[in-house]
Amino acid sequence: MTPPVIALVGKPDCGKTTLLEKLLPELSRRGYRVGTIKHHVHEFAMDTPGKDTWRHKQAGAHTVMLSSPTGIGLVRDTDHDLGVEELVTRYFGELDLVLAEGYKRTALPKIEVYRRAIHPEPLPDRDDSWIALVSDIPLAGGLPCFSPDQVAAIADLLEQRFLPPAKLPMAAAPPAITLTVNGNPIPLNRFASAFLQRGILGMIASLRGCEDPQTIGISINNRPGNE
Repeated sequence: MTPPVIALVGKPDCGKTTLLEKLLPELSRRGYRVGTIKHHVHEFAMDTPGKDTWRHKQAGAHTVMLSSPTGIGLVRDTDHDLGVEELVTRYFGELDLVLAEGYKRTALPKIEVYRRAIHPEPLPDRDDSWIALVSDIPLAGGLPCFSPDQVAAIADLLEQRFLPPAKLPMAAAPPAITLTVNGNPIPLNRFASAFLQRGILGMIASLRGCEDPQTIGISINNRPGNE
């Protein structure tokens, strides 16, 4: 199941990134795991010229990954502008919510950010996909309208509409599978946990007596001579 995606839309320099920077810590404080997507219509450029990964890419690598103990970075070629649904399915499946900048021409639920000091009018052609407005002046239109400082109230709206209280944030969900090796518990991230769970359930599903497994115990003796 993929997480809901909310698009922050608006004219240039209206404050979309600033609002996102305020929303992320508020939602994280509430226990949600949130991803972001910035839609860029120009040619891709993120790596630093002269760095090793940049040199890998310039030498012809299709995909370059930078891995460290605290995170990974990935740069890869694409032959088309990947749709937000494809991006979320591939890379954000374990999260609770995705906030995107852009995508105003899609059917995604949208929050428009508007600053009268920068632009005389909000975006034209507002449709039913708009769920709220964030503005430095009151705006009519029948939608909830927040000031840029009402971050908690905006987070409340997202939580009520897309992250109902009955749904535990994924970060707080109890683990579905545990692994021990030589008696030592091995921590599993959500990807590894889901991968093992699906693999084991798939392998035993056709066995007699395993038609409705609720709990499963497996012990493997990997000492030489026990193949």
